[in-house]
Amino acid sequence: MIHNYCTVLSKGYIHRGLILYNSLKKYDQDFRFFFVCMDDEVESLLKRMTLDRAILITMKHIEAQDPELAAIKAVRNDKEYIWSSKGSVLLYLFRNYPKLNHIVWLDGDIEFYANPEPIFTELGKCSILLTKERFVEAYSELNNIYGIFNTGLMGFKKNSHTINCLKWFRKKCIEWCYDKVEPGKWSDQMYVNNWPVMFYDVRVMKHIGINVTAWNIQGARVSKQEDEIYINGEKLIFYHYSGLKFINYNEFDLCSYIDLPKDVKELIYMPYIEKYQNMIDQVNGYVDNFYNGLHYKEYKYCNYYKLGGKGANG
Repeated sequence: MIHNYCTVLSKGYIHRGLILYNSLKKYDQDFRFFFVCMDDEVESLLKRMTLDRAILITMKHIEAQDPELAAIKAVRNDKEYIWSSKGSVLLYLFRNYPKLNHIVWLDGDIEFYANPEPIFTELGKCSILLTKERFVEAYSELNNIYGIFNTGLMGFKKNSHTINCLKWFRKKCIEWCYDKVEPGKWSDQMYVNNWPVMFYDVRVMKHIGINVTAWNIQGARVSKQEDEIYINGEKLIFYHYSGLKFINYNEFDLCSYIDLPKDVKELIYMPYIEKYQNMIDQVNGYVDNFYNGLHYKEYKYCNYYKLGGKGANG
């Protein structure tokens, strides 16, 4: 069965999205990736790169069918707008690709380390597939701020239960979806908290190697055997690099909100940063200085890392 994925890519996430795509080419033998491009520059670059398993869609296409989404664009930053658009994007894909019987949403800052088949085995048993945040006990109160489920992965089978859920999700995210906390108002993840009781046929994935983040890898036993990485003895399927900040060609904050154990940095983050820099070089081969990073002047680093080589700070 062909596996269908989608994500939204802004200029700031282009390198991460391409690393994600390449990791799927390595581990998934039969897939399509729907890239929703935030602007024309992203679409133009991806067209030039001729990604053989990618289908390119611009956000303009989605906004043309969803004027309520388009109306909020001016008041939300790129991150907030991508969060706000998730329901609209998924409904657009099911509506405009009638033969599409499922879709897996992936955030752009993900890399696969093994065959994704366990995801689709689970999706075959339900209509809607979620993964928990799995905050370690010391940070369990963060469920009240960031939600119970991590929406970096959401799987949907096309049926009436899914469409009803996505219509509700779209409406809520358009009403309010910001990267800040206000009483009774949320980012996209908090809206997902009650899906298992609100909607029919929702399943929560238990595989600890899926949607691994800086939060849930704290205190875990991380090991490498040949080319495979294991988390507490379970094979790592994909890692979600939320909190990673690309400062410039050589400088990164590996995770901006929590310290990382040494073995996690060495086994998971260092190889990713090298791929990131290689992807910058690859992209610049098509469009010079396509995206140069954030160039923070005043910024408190949590996991600062400088990769040697050329560039402004090399």
